[in-house]
Amino acid sequence: MIYIHVPFCKSRCIYCDFYSTTVDRDRNLYVDRLLEEARQRRRFFGDGNHAVKTVYVGGGTPSQIPADQLQRLVDGLSEIFDISNATEFTLEANPEDITEAYASSLPKAINRVSLGVQSFVDDELTMLHRRHNSSKPKEAIDLLRNEAGISNISIDLMYGLPMQTTDSFAYSIDKALSLDTQHISAYCLSVEEGTQMSRLVSQGVLTPADDDLCLSMSDLLRTRLKSAGFIQYEISNFARPGYESQHNSRYWTGDAYLGLGPGAHSYDGKRHRTFNDTDLRSYLNGVRKEDGETLTDIDIYNERVMLGLRTLRGIDYENENRTMQRLIERGLLVRYNDSRVRLTSEGLSLADDVIRQLFI
Repeated sequence: MIYIHVPFCKSRCIYCDFYSTTVDRDRNLYVDRLLEEARQRRRFFGDGNHAVKTVYVGGGTPSQIPADQLQRLVDGLSEIFDISNATEFTLEANPEDITEAYASSLPKAINRVSLGVQSFVDDELTMLHRRHNSSKPKEAIDLLRNEAGISNISIDLMYGLPMQTTDSFAYSIDKALSLDTQHISAYCLSVEEGTQMSRLVSQGVLTPADDDLCLSMSDLLRTRLKSAGFIQYEISNFARPGYESQHNSRYWTGDAYLGLGPGAHSYDGKRHRTFNDTDLRSYLNGVRKEDGETLTDIDIYNERVMLGLRTLRGIDYENENRTMQRLIERGLLVRYNDSRVRLTSEGLSLADDVIRQLFI
């Protein structure tokens, strides 16, 4: 699978710590550099014309790349890798960027769009410095369906926000469901160091929701989406049956992936991970800086636990230890299929703590 990072943003959301920039740079040149990197790394998956199953264009705000340049990116990738049978090609997008002209010009290879909605409450969107208002997501989804022929659409939501209540979050959930999308990702706010949100919180300007309120919102989310027919197949991801994100699911099962663009990560599926430097200027000048690491046996075990327990599949419990037994007795883990263990509903609410206890 291939991940492509697009660091461009029209404006910066106050909570985001992903590598991005609001400085205007040449989008055409950026596509040139992405394709150059792809050519340099065409042997990443081994010799031969490797069949890529999924492609994900994330950011940043990928919908800041003009549609004709996205087409050039798709065409170039198809010359370097075999993406002809890619079953999922996702584009992250901001609702405000989806115009009739943009939607109608999107490459046919793109068959899934992930919309960064975050909230359907205007005051919350303004607080987060989102560019769109609460009515724009519906307009964007209608255009994607009618002009681009894309029916596989995901919505991102956030909870635990300053000024957010269980009632306002319930409203956002219900609005998301009313749009009849196939996938919803919902993330509890994490105040990351170095973000504008972190500064405002430290100054006392904003106060995130406390743990009890976040837990109530998480329970509300699971209850509402389950009633609507969604499956919680990963801690933060819910889908109608058959619409689970294929790309993200491959991360959680430890598949190899190639990351293109500044800030992108790659993993060979065994022991080696590399990281592109977060330096857009150098990247545009044709200089790609890279760092990496080799995972130890302990790293591999801990990652298997961390990634596996995030999902409905869970992990093998062939080597069940006293800690795992205790967590099962407490009702935070449950055995199933005679050989696997996964988080219970209560365990999902305490996932980080449960996973830490199982680390070695």
